[in-house]
Amino acid sequence: AEFADPDLSCSDYAGLASRQFDLIINATSASLSGELPPLPNDLLAENGCCYDLAYGNRPTAFVQWGLARQARQSLDGLGMLVEQAAEAFALWRGIRPDTAPVIDLLNRERKALNLSG
Repeated sequence: AEFADPDLSCSDYAGLASRQFDLIINATSASLSGELPPLPNDLLAENGCCYDLAYGNRPTAFVQWGLARQARQSLDGLGMLVEQAAEAFALWRGIRPDTAPVIDLLNRERKALNLSG
């Protein structure tokens, strides 16, 4: 894909060798089965961030991959799920709920169950 902004790029797996990115988003289903896409170990730039669209009871393999590479942030898609639900609610009801308490509660529940890693 080509973007108007020269600082924005994407690549297929073959084009990843010898490149680094500030933000890596996993949009594959690999995390759902505990697997990783074929990513080079040095793909994440210093102070880079990782975001996995998948989520589960425990940190996904991709979130763990980001943390192991000292990502500034390595997050799963649970927050996105909550935000999508809030947006749908707003479309149907005309009121957008405050999502912060929901996300906080879900994160506390995961920690209480020792599922957040």
